[in-house]
Amino acid sequence: MNFNEYYLLAIFAAVVEERKYTKAAKRLGITQPSVSQSISKLRDIYNDPLFVREKLGVRPTAFALEIYPDIADAILKLDALSATRTRFDPSLSKRVFKISTISLFEHTLIPELFKVVESEAPNVTILVDNHSTKETKDMLRLSTIDLSIEGSSETEPSIHSHRIYDDELVVVCRKNHPVFPASLISESEFLEHQHVTLSSISGNHSFFESLRPSSVQLLQKRKVKRQVASYWGLLSSVQDSDNLAIFTRKMAADNLDVFNLKILDNNFLEQKVEVCVYWSKARNLDSSVAWLREKVKAAAINALSC
Repeated sequence: MNFNEYYLLAIFAAVVEERKYTKAAKRLGITQPSVSQSISKLRDIYNDPLFVREKLGVRPTAFALEIYPDIADAILKLDALSATRTRFDPSLSKRVFKISTISLFEHTLIPELFKVVESEAPNVTILVDNHSTKETKDMLRLSTIDLSIEGSSETEPSIHSHRIYDDELVVVCRKNHPVFPASLISESEFLEHQHVTLSSISGNHSFFESLRPSSVQLLQKRKVKRQVASYWGLLSSVQDSDNLAIFTRKMAADNLDVFNLKILDNNFLEQKVEVCVYWSKARNLDSSVAWLREKVKAAAINALSC
């Protein structure tokens, strides 16, 4: 592939992803007429319109959507190969990394990651946000983000993962709960009492996606009294009520005194939950992303180990 062909395909991929010529031009640092001319050349090459104009932008044709994954993958591999030719020096780099994670790690893993990174790479910037599992997979594939840290889930061949944390699920309640003087709860008691749960927005639910169907069915039977948007809102809501919630043992144990809670052991939530760091297969050779993965692993050991 010569440079001109590569550039045409890079423009094509940008238009598919942005759905607007203006946004694609801005992202690539070129003019809108240049984008239009490039798409026109590709139309002649492929003998297909590629994009249909709509009120708010353009819509890829069926053929454009069919060829896009292979083109996007090829572009990512070429970019990654180019990155390997430049040695990544964290002490000098001013790289901006983007990570998606769930709110559970905002007070544990992420602060530790900041410390680990800043000790080696003082000029590197880390931007963290929350997205759903489906969104993160798309964003990894498109290199909109560099890594995602979330619950274990099925991945496509273009995404790789490494487990960084696992834990068992426990039930938590306020320390002086009138019904549970002992630190034990049965399945019938679990279903009888009201619960605080997490909303599925911002990827929060992804932490429990690896559970077996039987466990998921049990959770769906809970009597939901309150729903909150973050894991820390979950603990805060439990401490001032008689409601129950499920949490991970290690992190619950670290926060019992902070939220005036206690752990109720159980024999019905037996499966462990896992957390993995995910990245695009196309970026396996990118030394900067490989370095960041190692920092995430180190931060997980420091912040999440017992």
